[in-house]
Amino acid sequence: MRICHLADTHLGFRQLHRVDDAGRNVREQDVYRAFSEAIDTIVELRPDAVVHAGDLFDSCHPSTAALGVALDGLRRLSDAGIPIVIIAGNHSTPRVAATEHIFGVLERFGGVHVVYRGTQVVRIAAREGDGTLAVRAIGHDNDPEVMASALRAARPTHDADFDVLLAHVGLDGVGKLVGAEAGSVEVSGETLDEAANFDYVALGHLHKYEAVRENAAYAGSIERLSWADTPKTAPYKGILEVDLAAGRMSPDYLRLHPLAVRAQITLPPVDASKTDDLTAAIIGRAHAVGDELDGAVVRLQITNVSAAELSAVDHKAVAAAYARCLHFERDAQPTSGSAALSAAPVLRDFLLAWAAEHAPKAPAEELIARAETFLAQADQQLAAETSR
Repeated sequence: MRICHLADTHLGFRQLHRVDDAGRNVREQDVYRAFSEAIDTIVELRPDAVVHAGDLFDSCHPSTAALGVALDGLRRLSDAGIPIVIIAGNHSTPRVAATEHIFGVLERFGGVHVVYRGTQVVRIAAREGDGTLAVRAIGHDNDPEVMASALRAARPTHDADFDVLLAHVGLDGVGKLVGAEAGSVEVSGETLDEAANFDYVALGHLHKYEAVRENAAYAGSIERLSWADTPKTAPYKGILEVDLAAGRMSPDYLRLHPLAVRAQITLPPVDASKTDDLTAAIIGRAHAVGDELDGAVVRLQITNVSAAELSAVDHKAVAAAYARCLHFERDAQPTSGSAALSAAPVLRDFLLAWAAEHAPKAPAEELIARAETFLAQADQQLAAETSR
């Protein structure tokens, strides 16, 4: 009995303000491409089932494009005869009870089992042989105590050959997402210890692949979604295959099948106090990595720099050196006692936080889309002016 575990696909995710020739957000297309590749991998592996541990969408109000990509992928799995169990994560769960859940659309698909209210047990027969699988799926709830109680109450069925627990939660002490996410739930490690009798615990919410118990793991997201989402060792992103029949002590129990992702590069920092030519030092970092810059998202920290030194940089020359990047950002750290020079918070995070506090019913995704459109236009205009 083999299953594939994935999570945090975040279809509809938008980042930066770079658009392709069709005017579509490039990072959004990266996520769609990764999802399509993930479906290809699963169809090739032909597991007995797929479990998705939450955050299928980046928003509880996904765009038409995001919904279309999801439905196409689910249809491909259904056509291949591969059943899938999907639970809601905090991104897919509305904050207002009266809002209709997008999973109400997904549950109309044959072969797709969606759980977004309470806990359900989904039973699946093996593709070959007489084995049976019971997936205890916990739908996301914005109340941490409800989630913790559901985990504490979770027990194997004992009438199936294999039992899997599916949940979207953070674990205390096991990594942190950047910033506080609305609806996110974190439970103690002791809570998960009570699930030791399951053959496998499929977790979502942490964006890095990590085995947190002998029988429990986070599959991680399928694309890099933040700077904190860059593992130091390969494979970076992938689809997790779990051989339940092999058992948790077998080297074949877990296997991560890698997915291609957009490169994220954090360059060695530049100490402005130790260079006579800050422009040359910044450009030198680009030359040092060469072709690795092509299409990458790149970050460079500049330490001990004053506002005057930063303004004296030849920004046009720097822009030319990093022109091959999809995105280049400088994180300027001021000298002691100087005014802060760090970049403003990521636009998306700022707008989401503002909307959650001041206008919880406002269409945050629409606000973000409009802001990114304006930024794209401004960026193109600035590029045209500086090239004259």
